[in-house]
Amino acid sequence: SPAGKAQEALQERYRLGWLLGSGGFGSVCSGTRMADSAPVRLPEPWNSISPTDGIVVLPQPNSTLVPLEIVLLDKVCTGCAGVIQLLEWVELPNKFFLMVEHL
Repeated sequence: SPAGKAQEALQERYRLGWLLGSGGFGSVCSGTRMADSAPVRLPEPWNSISPTDGIVVLPQPNSTLVPLEIVLLDKVCTGCAGVIQLLEWVELPNKFFLMVEHL
């Protein structure tokens, strides 16, 4: 399935580490980006929020719905001191994965 292949690709690019915390929408783990050994934060176990979880989504020019968190973080994460850097985000059927820097 396309979703399974996308998850496998993520697992090839990132190594999951220890649990950092958990809350109402799931858990977050430390991790490592394989390309450069950079520390990252990852959803665990490769699960994340979906548009039906009560989050605010914004329509994009290509008619997709993207969580407000992703849109805003993408706009402010570069060149703004004190804002965590969004490294990558991936949309799978009914899920969004955010990989962010881990300081």
